[in-house]
Amino acid sequence: MSEEQRYVPDDGCPLFSERLEDHIVAVTRGEIPNRGRFCGNCYTPMSQETQRCRHCGEEPTSDHVTVEQVPEPVVEMLRAVHKTEKQWVNGFAYLGLVVAVLGGLAVVLGIPYLRERLLAATIVYGVILLIGSRGFAGVLGGYYGDRIGYDRARRTLLADWATWVEERAGAR
Repeated sequence: MSEEQRYVPDDGCPLFSERLEDHIVAVTRGEIPNRGRFCGNCYTPMSQETQRCRHCGEEPTSDHVTVEQVPEPVVEMLRAVHKTEKQWVNGFAYLGLVVAVLGGLAVVLGIPYLRERLLAATIVYGVILLIGSRGFAGVLGGYYGDRIGYDRARRTLLADWATWVEERAGAR
């Protein structure tokens, strides 16, 4: 069995490693404290024995010393990414439901046989709603909404990350 590989964009932004994302999600849920040892560059959790970040490859230096908690602006960046992705996925999924409802009505009202037979029209419309709503919502939300949401969230993340890096460098 092959495990699904996570997409790693090649856009110069080291955020977010899977370990960092899991950590931030657990922190925001209140499951764990925002404490530990994190890479000073990308904030990926590191063990005490680790000398080089497994995510970005940086070694702790005077410019990027390890930190004890993920800074709040970085946590907010991940929240913004998730919010944007969620909005696009849900929006396209609801669009899929609307397409199924209207498409089902068009089929039922467009076929004279079904317009004259309420039971048959109800059964056909019900089947179209069951299959169409799941299919259209899945395709539109799960594929198109996911892709568009990811791209938009990533662009915003890159801009926010660049601003954060500048602010972080200015604070030193």
